[in-house]
Amino acid sequence: MYELSRVRLYSIGPAGARYADTVLDLRGVGEIVPDPAPTQAEFFEEEPVGPPRRPAPAGVLFLENGGGKSVLLKLIFSVMLPGHRNTLGGASSGVLRKFLLADDCGHVALEWQHVLTGECVVVGKVSEWRGRQVSNDPRKFAEAWYSFRPGPGLSLDNLPVAESTAVRAPVEGQSGARGRRRTMKGFRDALMEAGKTYPHLEVHWEEIHDRWIEHLGDLGLDPELFRYQREMNADEGEAAGLFAVKKDSDFTDLLLRAVTDTRDTDGLADLVSGFGNKLGRRAELIAERDFTAGSVDLLGRIVEAAEARSRARDIHAAAERRTRTLARRLSARGVQERVRAADLAQRVTAAAYAVTHAEAARERSALISAELAYRHASLALAAAEKSAAAQKRELADARTLYSAWQAAEAVLRHRAAADRVARVSAAIQEAERDAAPALAARSKAAVDLVRALHAAAEKAENHANEEEERSAALQEVSDAAYRDSTAAATQAQRARSEIGHLKQRLAEVEQETAEAVRAGWLDDSAPDADPARAALAASDAEKTAVAAWDSAREASRRATEHAREAAAAENRAELTAARAADAATAAERSYEAERRTAEALAGEERLAELLSLTSETRPGIPQPRHGTDSEPATRPVPDEQGLSPEELDRFADDLRELLDDAVSSAERQLFDLRTAAADDSRILGALGDGGLLPPGPDVLATVEFLGEHGIPALPGWRYLAQAVDPADHARVLAARPELVDGVIITDPDSHARAREALGDAALLPRSAVAVGTAAA
Repeated sequence: MYELSRVRLYSIGPAGARYADTVLDLRGVGEIVPDPAPTQAEFFEEEPVGPPRRPAPAGVLFLENGGGKSVLLKLIFSVMLPGHRNTLGGASSGVLRKFLLADDCGHVALEWQHVLTGECVVVGKVSEWRGRQVSNDPRKFAEAWYSFRPGPGLSLDNLPVAESTAVRAPVEGQSGARGRRRTMKGFRDALMEAGKTYPHLEVHWEEIHDRWIEHLGDLGLDPELFRYQREMNADEGEAAGLFAVKKDSDFTDLLLRAVTDTRDTDGLADLVSGFGNKLGRRAELIAERDFTAGSVDLLGRIVEAAEARSRARDIHAAAERRTRTLARRLSARGVQERVRAADLAQRVTAAAYAVTHAEAARERSALISAELAYRHASLALAAAEKSAAAQKRELADARTLYSAWQAAEAVLRHRAAADRVARVSAAIQEAERDAAPALAARSKAAVDLVRALHAAAEKAENHANEEEERSAALQEVSDAAYRDSTAAATQAQRARSEIGHLKQRLAEVEQETAEAVRAGWLDDSAPDADPARAALAASDAEKTAVAAWDSAREASRRATEHAREAAAAENRAELTAARAADAATAAERSYEAERRTAEALAGEERLAELLSLTSETRPGIPQPRHGTDSEPATRPVPDEQGLSPEELDRFADDLRELLDDAVSSAERQLFDLRTAAADDSRILGALGDGGLLPPGPDVLATVEFLGEHGIPALPGWRYLAQAVDPADHARVLAARPELVDGVIITDPDSHARAREALGDAALLPRSAVAVGTAAA
């Protein structure tokens, strides 16, 4: 008896409850298997912990409505109960076809475990649409069933559903299938190929329903049990609903469905129909039966008597023949059985002996295979360790060679840098010598600038004083003009007031005059008594006063503008004077700083030591020549306090030349010391590495030149230390002493090319350098 252990669904199901690659695992939680059968595990599989256990006796699958519970049951029943009539939930022939898309190749695989031995068997179903097109024609819906016993080479986890499948068990929640999905033909080819490679898998493939049901029975999986389960889950209700019968007819139907094959219902219907027709013709058939029975009875007796006589004769003759033949056969069979019994006894003995030897050979083979695996792993480990050691040595050699090349490049860069430093120093000295006149001209220009600034400051101060005096005069004029304008404005205001008063008085006088004329007190015919003339005279006086006021206001405005211009000129003069004073102060500070610097340089003892101007033997400071050539120029000897700033500035060019010469000689000495130190380091490094002195510079130059032209070459001492056996050193030194201190070309085919390259080169060695091949 088997129990369901695992279920794998791949690329199948409707759109709302689709299984891409799902595994339902029920293993290892049940009771212990009582009599476990021996199993062969994978080569790299881990050893099982503890005895094997049965699958879970029950399980609960929590899914919402439409989540795929009924789909799961339908797919499981489609493997164990093939055919559209056995589909859960009705007899619709299109239910399973709706679970497959056009490009799908759906798989439903069930792994069963035996309850006693723990052996597993995998049964599955694969389906696809022919032509990769969904159709209502059931003939285009291809189905096939298969079975195998899982083991090394094939199991439920690595079914060849895709072109690439992981060998090891996948991580939970992760599919082991990789690559494109296989078609049904590709899956069958891969499955049958695995069956040929691993015969213990017992791969079986079927495409016909009846043969698949018979094969399930041969495996020990009874499909009838699943037919009852399908009946119990037909309406997705409880299992007790199958046995809930309310009347006798329901029980009869249940019993008939249990004992009758549903495939024979058509034959049963035909049988019942024929039986009903016969019952309708019962009277006619009874009369015909009675007549026929009487006739047959009478005729039968005659025929029976004749047949009995003939039969008796035949029986007698045949009995005689059979008796004779039986006697002969019995005697021969007795002899054969005795021989066969002896042969069987011998074969049983030989079989028992062969079984014993086979068991011993199997145990010995297992031990041998384990020892071979251990030896193979040990040899592989030793080879890997040797390879790792060799690679470490190669890495150390490569790092040493790389460090040597890096050091050589650093030395070359140092030499090139030293040459560039020498050239740059010479160029700097030449530029300083060329710039000496410009520096002298700059100093003279600075002195002239200071003097000009002093003169400009004095001139600006005088101008400022003049402007201040002019501004004071203008201020006085402005004040006077302001007083005049104020007085004029006052007079104008007074004049306007008087004019208004006079106009008012004139109107009153005119009114009074008019009244007096009307009253006859005045004579308006007299020329002197015309009031208009008096008014005109008053108007002229007003105009004169207004003109005087305007002229006074214009004079006041001009005086104000003049005062403003004088104030602006005064401000500009003050700003110019302030700037001149700042420039003079800055010049004085710069002069003082330069003088302090010169005094510090003049009083520096290190300067006297560098210039060899010690108190014992200090030569005179060089001075410009005065007089003729016949009169030697005298050099003043400085006092004990050192050089004065004036002397240092006057003889700065000569002092700079002396300092440049001292610096150049010190740099040359430093370069020579560094070169000697690099040679010493190279010699010490060569002695420390191989105990040999390094090659000479001519040999190194030759090796580098050949390397630049792609010709492999080594110095003779290095080749002697690396490629020649120490026992042969004395013989090689005696045979080719010139090549040992020369250059060895490691590739003999490059000798002619090396000769041409060295002939065209202009290396100019200091001594003869022997060049030869390794064969010499």
